[in-house]
Amino acid sequence: MADNLIVIAGPTATGKSALARKLALDIQRRCGIGSEIVNADSIQLYSELKTLSAYPSPNEQEQVPHHLYGILEPNEKSSVATWLDLAEQKILQLQGEEKIPIVCGGTGLYVRALLEGIAQIPPIPASFRQEVAARFQDLGREEFFDLLQTIDPESCKTLHKNNTQRILRAYEVAAYTGTPISEWWKKNVGARSTIPLILLPPRAELYKRCLLRVNTMLQTGAVSEVNSFLSRYQNYRGPLTSAIGYNEILSFLRGNISLSECCRLMFLNTKHYAKRQYTWFRHQVKFQTTIREFGDTITSCTGLPSEIEKIFE
Repeated sequence: MADNLIVIAGPTATGKSALARKLALDIQRRCGIGSEIVNADSIQLYSELKTLSAYPSPNEQEQVPHHLYGILEPNEKSSVATWLDLAEQKILQLQGEEKIPIVCGGTGLYVRALLEGIAQIPPIPASFRQEVAARFQDLGREEFFDLLQTIDPESCKTLHKNNTQRILRAYEVAAYTGTPISEWWKKNVGARSTIPLILLPPRAELYKRCLLRVNTMLQTGAVSEVNSFLSRYQNYRGPLTSAIGYNEILSFLRGNISLSECCRLMFLNTKHYAKRQYTWFRHQVKFQTTIREFGDTITSCTGLPSEIEKIFE
């Protein structure tokens, strides 16, 4: 039974964490075995900005043990490979203790790497990457993307030419290794059998949840949290600047925008982020079981995949 691995993913504000805790508590209550949560959210890996990252509360962590939360300092960098290695170690440890791990988070690349394995792409020398970046500047976006299509047409079907980072990455891998990145992903290793749950509730309702989340964050100290963070990390340029709300609140604290404008921008950016995640999970994660409800509204395992109910048999 403890060989099971449950993965709960989906856009922001869909109630992933609430569903993970419910399942963990139900497994403990109905089966008498432990179940613990493993984080798959890139921002929640960090020890700071807990309000902005919707970090689990102390009470929630008391209910169910949580792992890989707050393990990095603000200036530390992470990657898909780094997270996957840590997650694999924790999963194997929990399964060795006859517990059921529940991986929970909305960082799509983490989830896909866990479900499909991570591509073993050879390192690309910095000098070659600089050459590719220079070629991009010389050719311009349109001509560079046309060039990428000649060496990796498969990737270009899903890449947007305005996504500079990804088209540069696709080009450098194909040009340096002689194999398109789309082919490297087909060679993924470490693929596992698991029970993936993807939460994709109605978009209109999700956007309402996004607004509610932003209002809650502002009412529960997000502004003072960022202000305190900046007093300890002056001129910060690290990974946490990508947390939605950080730059908006920073603009407010500098007097560039009003609090109401800060709230409006936080909502719009959260909504756009949820929209991108929604589309990404629909098209990029394989073998998904889609749940059209919010995780915190699910009161029983009825309607969840049969694999989940089998855990309780």
